Amino acid sequence: MKKQFILILTLSGALLYGCADRLPEKETVTLPAPESSFAQQSDAAPQSDPSAAITETEEASASIQDTDTANADTEDADTANAGTEDADTANADTEHMPDIPQSVASQPEAGTITDSGCYRVATSISSVEVERYAEQVRQQFLAHDWTAVASEIAYPVTISDITYSSSAAFLEASENFEGNLDEAFFSALEAEDCIEMFCNYQGIMLGETGQVWIGEVLDENLVSQGLKIIAINGLTNMS
Repeated sequence: MKKQFILILTLSGALLYGCADRLPEKETVTLPAPESSFAQQSDAAPQSDPSAAITETEEASASIQDTDTANADTEDADTANAGTEDADTANADTEHMPDIPQSVASQPEAGTITDSGCYRVATSISSVEVERYAEQVRQQFLAHDWTAVASEIAYPVTISDITYSSSAAFLEASENFEGNLDEAFFSALEAEDCIEMFCNYQGIMLGETGQVWIGEVLDENLVSQGLKIIAINGLTNMS
């Protein structure tokens, strides 16, 4: 028994010794490097500065804006050049145009007729035609052309309280006009310029006191017969 116990102790000691040789190796722990190591690393590979990155971005944006501005300026310059070319072309065309005298250029086109419309209350006929007709009648009276006057009268007509129903009756009475004509009648017609004459719904007046009235005459079907002499006042002293 004693020998067995010794043998067990010997074996136990050997086992313990062998286990001690098999203890796990110490783990290697990497400690943080001191601050000096970070400084060394920064020297080897410097980190980017945020403010510098922002500045570079702003400079890049400004460069892009400058490029856009330059392009816009170029387009404006091209447009201005095109406008200058058009102006030069227009000037060149103008150079080939003949000079027009100012007096001719300021005149209205030939045949242009303007209507003042001042006789609309009396007739729908244009003012130009009214005044032309009035001047025609004025000249016939001043010339004592009784045949022409007779053809322009709208009958019946009353002259110095005598009514004439036809041109024949008027012409027959005109044989006695020469010794009985009223000079005031002709003086008034001589002073008449037949421009913008007085008018109302009844007609258009020639002479200061209405020596002759003209107007547009309608037939029984209300069809216009044109302008006619519708009244003669103070032609003679006959009664």
